[in-house]
Amino acid sequence: MKHKLLRPNQIITLRDYPLYNPHILRIYFRVFSKNQGKILPPCPVIHKSSGIPFVKGKKAFNAHLQSFLDKHPKAEYFLLDGSHKTTAAALSRKLIPVVVIEKDEDFKLAKKLIRIGEFFGWYSVENSIKEAVNNLAKHHFGAKKFLTVEEKAELMVKNKDVPDYMISFFKR
Repeated sequence: MKHKLLRPNQIITLRDYPLYNPHILRIYFRVFSKNQGKILPPCPVIHKSSGIPFVKGKKAFNAHLQSFLDKHPKAEYFLLDGSHKTTAAALSRKLIPVVVIEKDEDFKLAKKLIRIGEFFGWYSVENSIKEAVNNLAKHHFGAKKFLTVEEKAELMVKNKDVPDYMISFFKR
């Protein structure tokens, strides 16, 4: 498990636009905009070299995902959990603290860190990279489009899905 700081254009976000909990987004935005993002647990990601969530037998979906990846060469990581945190960081123009899950044992360590309070909010921790990739495939299947965290933040600003103060901060 490696800790990193990533730019919003490096992470492919989950299929959750618009975000379902604006209150949590506001809290995380406040934390990041006050330069306190380091107090939050990192968001789990996997590198695309660990596996790409293609769906077996679904050529159109797989071609759609491959096209997205081809057009977004900097998007190297798939988000496993933490849409609100990553979006808040992007809206406040901060780097995103992540933990890169690299091997199956990292999931066991993550579960331990959840039990002792070092991670929170990651409710369904997988047991293996293979399981995580399969869950991502199920999660993303049917998506009309994929987004990086950066694109999601830009879309939320454009569509005024966030309060004016976040829009102003983002546009600065």
